[in-house]
Amino acid sequence: MLVGNTIKNMVSKNSTDLDGISTKLLKAISYEIERPLAHIFSLSLASGTFPEALKSTRVIPIHKAGDTTNCDNYRPISLVNAFSKILEKIVSTKLTQHLEQNNLIYEHQYGFLKGKSTEHALLHITNRIGQALNENKYCVGIFLDLKKAFDVVPHNILLKKLEKLGITGTALAWFKSYLSDRTQKVDINGHLSDTAYLDALSVFQGTSLGPILFLCFINDLPRATDLFSVLYADDTTGLDSDSDLQALMARVSMELRKMAIWFQSNRMALNINKTKYIIFHVPSKKVDKNVTLQLDSNLPNTPFDPNLIFEIERIHNSHANPSLRSFKLLGIHFDEHLNFNANTQALISKLSHSIFFINRAKHTLTPKALKALYTSFFHSHLLYCTNIYSCTSQTNINKIFLQQKKAIRIITNSEYNAHTAPLFHSLNILPLAKIITSAKLTFMHTVYYGYAPPSFSNTWQTQAQRNPDLNLRNATDIYVPFPRIDLFKRMPIYALPHTWNSHDIVRYYANRTTFRYALHELLHSEAETASE
Repeated sequence: MLVGNTIKNMVSKNSTDLDGISTKLLKAISYEIERPLAHIFSLSLASGTFPEALKSTRVIPIHKAGDTTNCDNYRPISLVNAFSKILEKIVSTKLTQHLEQNNLIYEHQYGFLKGKSTEHALLHITNRIGQALNENKYCVGIFLDLKKAFDVVPHNILLKKLEKLGITGTALAWFKSYLSDRTQKVDINGHLSDTAYLDALSVFQGTSLGPILFLCFINDLPRATDLFSVLYADDTTGLDSDSDLQALMARVSMELRKMAIWFQSNRMALNINKTKYIIFHVPSKKVDKNVTLQLDSNLPNTPFDPNLIFEIERIHNSHANPSLRSFKLLGIHFDEHLNFNANTQALISKLSHSIFFINRAKHTLTPKALKALYTSFFHSHLLYCTNIYSCTSQTNINKIFLQQKKAIRIITNSEYNAHTAPLFHSLNILPLAKIITSAKLTFMHTVYYGYAPPSFSNTWQTQAQRNPDLNLRNATDIYVPFPRIDLFKRMPIYALPHTWNSHDIVRYYANRTTFRYALHELLHSEAETASE
């Protein structure tokens, strides 16, 4: 049954709701409760009414940093009703299916959607910037930060947008009931506050439906601008390029004004202090220090207010503050020359911290435990957005690899200058170069065989698709664009198909499992050959 399978797939947690019920308990008694719950949920969906008893939330404030008496320094952890989670997951799945089957979600929205990730968003951003630089253009990237995005979603506007997305009748009435009259109690050291009713300006963090409802709310934002927009939930990036910087800045300023109007119309606000922009350019192209970008929040047909004009801070390498020489987007640092030097420094810092902890434990843990520690604390950093951070220079790649070799020597208790190729082989761990190759080929397999996100469908073409009338010897190769600058050769738009074309041994395995096995065997065989 649907309810039983939903409970089975839930993460087992000990945290309890206001009634003292946890998901761990639900999983233990799922067989006994699935039939009565299925009946209750069917009545709820058929009547368009969300059960009042399921609308209560237990909120636990967790201190982040700073003054403990300042409420802004706490992160609220919401523990919704345990039975509500089941019903919400069922409805969330159905709503997502409706949106995806009808192509209603903006194609460059990558947050909270199965099969999409931060790397997918960053690949499109990096490709667009790289193409602009290869064409000797400037590219402006605007990184928008919304003030408490999930907490300022007006329910009346959200319901209208759901109706536009095809949610009508009883289904719309159910969502209206779900959003209304919700309550919460704050739990501090076991003491509960009085019941508080939540206002109509939230999609309720901690719920299963909250994320997908937020995507529905922000879905039409890209329609408000001509900027190339990439979204990951509320993280919004706008890009535009031109060979004339002055014309580009004027156009971007106009597009930013359009977006500001959208935010005001939807009762949302930009966090000006955290909204930044970068003028991407090759080092040989100079940017005037006096270039500025302003956000004009004055609405049309209203009295002009100079206090509603804000200057947006520019991120650039010559900035006096080192922290403002790059911008961290979805865990990756971008700088104006797209060399990823700042990102390499940040990654090496993380790896160094991991090495410190592994080194402290090497005398007390078994070799098997040390390898597990390496996998969790060190290797995981190398696997995050590999296709993005590997766009940096070979010098930076060598610096990262140096950290990996240090870690390998520690977990094998080897000398500081021991040859590492045999150590990689003995541990069955791929060296960095092979990790990068694996990431490129694995992603290109999703593109070549059509199971990547639809937004990549027109990013690359085979030679046969570009020249359908010609009988080409390399017809199955993916077309690689011409690089006018060396930087472009490191960009995903060039590097990924180039790597794919050069690996005939594995690229014709259409089956995913067979491909992964063949790729694993190939890369480990190459690494073993290098160690001999």
